[in-house]
Amino acid sequence: MKQVLELENKLSALSGLLDSTGRFLDKVKAPVPVQYKIKLILDEIFSNIVSYGYRPGDPPDIIRIEMTLRDGKFTAVINDGGIPFNPLEYNQADITLPAEKRPIGGLGIHLIRNLTGELSYERKENRNVFCFSIKIE
Repeated sequence: MKQVLELENKLSALSGLLDSTGRFLDKVKAPVPVQYKIKLILDEIFSNIVSYGYRPGDPPDIIRIEMTLRDGKFTAVINDGGIPFNPLEYNQADITLPAEKRPIGGLGIHLIRNLTGELSYERKENRNVFCFSIKIE
């Protein structure tokens, strides 16, 4: 099963993303805890793209999200025209430090790395293409 969403690069599009994702996951009978993880990951990715991926004055863009379920594995491919950014090159957050000594940023990437099974990134046709997979069982 497959679903493709094309959303404006605005935070106001986030609720539509989460609603559509919920309907897709309901159709494929994904367990509620897995649905929660997937929506949390997509929320984090989409929010960061919109908040940090574009410069002031950049023209509006469409963020394309392709979701598939095949052989018990959910995969999402997120494609955006923002500033080149490979989250897999970002240093792991040091969660052993007390909160007041940690630098700002990086926890979202840490969260995504720990909730997913597979991650990939490429810069293709002047767009970021980030992919994650998670088993649905």
